[in-house]
Amino acid sequence: MPVIVRWKMAIIVLTLLMGCEYVRPTLNEPITQWDPAAGYRWRNLAPPEEGNSDSLFIVASFSGGGTRASALAFGALREMARQQITWEGKQKRLLDELDVINALSGGTFTGAYYTLFGDRIFHDFEYRFLRKDWDSEIRGRILRSPANWFRLWSPYYGRAHILADLLDEALFEGKTYDDLINQKTRPGLVIHASDMATLSRFEFGQTQFDLICSDLGKLPIARASAASAALPLVLSPITLKSYAGQCGYQPPSWLMEAGKSPKQAQRQRAKELLSYLDAHKRPHIHLLDGGLSDNLALRGVLEVASVSGGFENHLRNAGVNAIKKLVFISVNAETSPDVKDYRSDEVPVFTRVFSALVDIPINRYSADTLLLLRFGVEALRAKLRIQSMEEDSPFAPDADIYFIDVSLGAVDDTDEQEYLMKIPTTLYLTDQQIDRLLIAASQLIRKDQEFQRLMADLQRGE
Repeated sequence: MPVIVRWKMAIIVLTLLMGCEYVRPTLNEPITQWDPAAGYRWRNLAPPEEGNSDSLFIVASFSGGGTRASALAFGALREMARQQITWEGKQKRLLDELDVINALSGGTFTGAYYTLFGDRIFHDFEYRFLRKDWDSEIRGRILRSPANWFRLWSPYYGRAHILADLLDEALFEGKTYDDLINQKTRPGLVIHASDMATLSRFEFGQTQFDLICSDLGKLPIARASAASAALPLVLSPITLKSYAGQCGYQPPSWLMEAGKSPKQAQRQRAKELLSYLDAHKRPHIHLLDGGLSDNLALRGVLEVASVSGGFENHLRNAGVNAIKKLVFISVNAETSPDVKDYRSDEVPVFTRVFSALVDIPINRYSADTLLLLRFGVEALRAKLRIQSMEEDSPFAPDADIYFIDVSLGAVDDTDEQEYLMKIPTTLYLTDQQIDRLLIAASQLIRKDQEFQRLMADLQRGE
């Protein structure tokens, strides 16, 4: 065999071997000794201070929906930055009091970027993400990269890993959850995906990672975002390894009690969480798009209230005190089907059927979630008005609650609503589509009655 041929074969073999080094990525690392106070937890972020107090506590939720959701969330943040308030004698922006961002899928790109880089988002996020053709970027990495061809042959490496690598390089700059801890800033970030085995929510927080004895701190933010955006058939699942039983983890008493609760919803969520403790039955966790379990990123608030002994108890355990105003902001980029698209008597094509299979359960589940949260807010508001607070209550005696709905379904102009609702769930939008989404976000916030009530109360100093 000629020498040059042997060299070519050797190069090919070496290339394949080098590819094999990367085709089984380890996405999460173990912890050897569980510490209930360590890791990415609320208590380890910035303490309340003049810049961001506990007394005005704002929780924002960014829904899924590709770049459409990213743009609507960005528009909401920008409008919050424009709103000037006086709180406890200090002039600041409403955005300065943002404490928690719950996000999934398209909403994670905006939420994670703001959590990592703060106001820098208003200077470079549009050209780094919103107005960039990420669909073409991903296709290019799949079709034009020989290294990725080898990786994609592996059963351990999929298209979602390519998205994660791209996000890591081009958007999140290799940042991990340890970087978020070291920043000592608010807001806290809660990204969630869907557990493929149970279709339950999987939160990227150390409390969830404690169950599998894993160190969230070493995980890149890009991996969590890619898992949350892994829409079935379009992107592959992201897989985590369970090290459960190897770190001395002890489940909290409230979780064990919830597992025996007579309330079905409480018992079900506890069962989902406790299932992670058995690494023999569940050695790996496969994660898909977060929208499959909660496309509004609101379900966590409801589950916290039901499983951990109520929302008040959850705030108390997090060390939050003297809340005067608790504000929920739901940024909802969901769309609704147009019945005019189904007038033909021809058999619907695969893409339309697939869209219906995904959208119908998501939209119906989301409607239930929104209704339940509104009921919960009303119930807690009524409780605060008629009951005296316990000594260790996280709420001040004159506390109030606000729910601000930033939803495309609330756009008044029917023609504009139809236009916005037809913007596809992709990772590339035109400049016109983005501009109109940004305008819609600002208008939706300003016209929302609960937002107007909040600003009026703040202006009166109440």
